[in-house]
Amino acid sequence: CEQCCEAEGSVWCMSCTGVHAWCGPCTVKAHRNLPFHKVQRWNGTHYQPTSLMEPGFLWHIGHGGDPCPRNWSDAD
Repeated sequence: CEQCCEAEGSVWCMSCTGVHAWCGPCTVKAHRNLPFHKVQRWNGTHYQPTSLMEPGFLWHIGHGGDPCPRNWSDAD
């Protein structure tokens, strides 16, 4: 992974400029504000299409891209 240098960079983005290889968590971090980018994962022989949700991407709408500060599970 070019960002953390601790894991295998098995995900690349077809929408980003340049050649990048990230691990799953770093892919999510790099695409925090780019939810519509197209990513592919190396399967051992070739890259195959996947989604940003596969490595754990959650798109928070509002609150500057952060989760809502209100804990709705505690709602009265």
